[in-house]
Amino acid sequence: MDPHVAVTPSAGRPRTFDVDHVVTVAVESYWADGVEAVSINEICRRAGVSKPGLYREFGGEDGLMDAALARYAETVLAPNFETPSDDLPLADVLGAAIDLMVDVDRSGPLGCLHADMRQVSDKLGPLTRKRVLDLRDQARSTYATWIERAKEAGEMPSSIETDIAVALIDFQLTNVLVQMSLGEDPELLSAQARLSFAGLTTFTSA
Repeated sequence: MDPHVAVTPSAGRPRTFDVDHVVTVAVESYWADGVEAVSINEICRRAGVSKPGLYREFGGEDGLMDAALARYAETVLAPNFETPSDDLPLADVLGAAIDLMVDVDRSGPLGCLHADMRQVSDKLGPLTRKRVLDLRDQARSTYATWIERAKEAGEMPSSIETDIAVALIDFQLTNVLVQMSLGEDPELLSAQARLSFAGLTTFTSA
């Protein structure tokens, strides 16, 4: 080899860091075990990557958590927040939401990664915290749509302030998800949530 020819060993080398795989591992780990229980070192171990490589790709733990929550929102939350049929009563919409949340046979760990992150949002990095709050606001906007449509259909009194009804739905559904992740009785959680919504509209338990 000509000693005067510059050699660049890294040129042309294929990338071996699988970003998609790492994000998948992060979602599964944070969702199943909780964000506070899984260190970035453990994510590296489970994903089979180096810590410097992870930092290079995500900028640190905050970037990784943000990417994980973004993936979770796209693959899990978005399908569950599709706008229900216009002719579906509010009681049925809420009932379907509760049934989904307490379904122990649905895919993935029990509970909700976003709900769990909301509980510890003050301990998250700025990127992840902002996404947590944005997703919370998106959910509340969906609930407000449900409420306004129910009022227009005469299913609930117009005297009930939308903001208050939205806060009630948000609190109760989030609580169901958090309690499910803690292993509480699904039937009891379902009954409690349904009872809490009885004041919004005529609610018939399934």
